[in-house]
Amino acid sequence: MTKNIITGLAALFLLASASALALDTSEPVLCASIDVHECVDGGACSDVLPEDVNAPTFFRIDLKKQTVRVTKSGDPEEAANFDRLSGRYVLQGVDHGAPDDTDGVAWSIQIEEDTARLAATALTRQAAIIIFGACTEY
Repeated sequence: MTKNIITGLAALFLLASASALALDTSEPVLCASIDVHECVDGGACSDVLPEDVNAPTFFRIDLKKQTVRVTKSGDPEEAANFDRLSGRYVLQGVDHGAPDDTDGVAWSIQIEEDTARLAATALTRQAAIIIFGACTEY
């Protein structure tokens, strides 16, 4: 009997958490960088902190407006490309940087609709930043 109750509670917990995982995109979502890796041309990849590579720890994504905002007061970055692909939202863009900056950054963000897991990349001429994280409503 006790085993049935525990099994029933576990099943109820799994069902409740599975439905809670679906991301509500009617409002902007808050995303967090969890694992960050830096890969350089001709070298290996290494685990880094977001601030080591000028990546945000937290950022907001508005899927309706197709924008990414790194700071509350800063202007949002518009995605040049937005699509849905097999239950995933995909945003892509280019940041040309400052006028005297010769590098610039191409970026891509993918958010899984059912789990809210995030994978993102930022690419420069000779380096790639790979971010794994998660998003939630706020």
